[in-house]
Amino acid sequence: MAFEHVLKRVNPFEGLCLTASDLVDEQLYHRRNLQRHAVFMHGFGIVQGLQVELEQKQKQYLAIIKAGYGITQEGQGVQLRHDVAVPLEVPKSDGEYILWLFHVERPDPESGRAVFDTNEQKEARIIESAAPRLHPAEEDHIDAVALCRINVRHGRMVQVQLPVPRAGRRERAAESYLKPRVLDFIRLNKKIQNNLFRTALLKDLSIGAFGFYSALVSAEFLLIEEGTTDRVLYRTAGGLILYGHEFFNPLPRTTDRIAQFTEFIRRVHAEIPTPDQSTDTWLKWFQQFERLLQPLQRISDELEQTVEAMR
Repeated sequence: MAFEHVLKRVNPFEGLCLTASDLVDEQLYHRRNLQRHAVFMHGFGIVQGLQVELEQKQKQYLAIIKAGYGITQEGQGVQLRHDVAVPLEVPKSDGEYILWLFHVERPDPESGRAVFDTNEQKEARIIESAAPRLHPAEEDHIDAVALCRINVRHGRMVQVQLPVPRAGRRERAAESYLKPRVLDFIRLNKKIQNNLFRTALLKDLSIGAFGFYSALVSAEFLLIEEGTTDRVLYRTAGGLILYGHEFFNPLPRTTDRIAQFTEFIRRVHAEIPTPDQSTDTWLKWFQQFERLLQPLQRISDELEQTVEAMR
């Protein structure tokens, strides 16, 4: 995380003639100091609130945004004081979009003051507010907070339930989406292994079987506590795939589902990001990890029905 601004403050001395730019610089110093603190101490993203619900009424789409607070990549706080309903126009191009909440500054029209020695008046105060806007997902806006992802296809808009950056003490709030998927992966694989242990398939247990089961139990203990960061959840999922690949790869292809799943997990395993890669890269990979849950559920259900015949 970088902070591009150089901090400069006014150096007052007797006889200094102060100008408007001096006062602006003095304010700017304190604002950027606070912004630097926010970025380095709390990160950027949603701090609290700002949940989005996408509603469709006839041909009109509305984004219902809850009141809340966030921090931009520049460290600027953005507050939405009240819930708002924002009409959204369907973009002409299909693809993924992000709804952003921008920090907006405008002169206060009620703060007009006379300009010395002229007949002119100017606003003497600035009002800070927030404005939501929809932009393509590939665009990055450092002066805004990402609220949610929206997929556009054939003139329809669908909210994508994927996490966006979180900040502050609630940085781990996106675990409400990520953690259940990882826990489902653990639960299903433990169930599959417990059933396989009752058959002749795992009569001669491999190191891979022991290692995978140990990894599942360890990850389960790790995720008991609340407050797991998104990064830890991604890395936990990556570690489970490493062990899962070693377990399923040598497993006898007794069913078509297991044979097919072995190929699935091999692909996901081949694309695990490295620890130094960005959170966005891990998020894209996690979408592949999530797709393993459905075939895992089918394998688990099939074993429940056939385990007795496989003894």
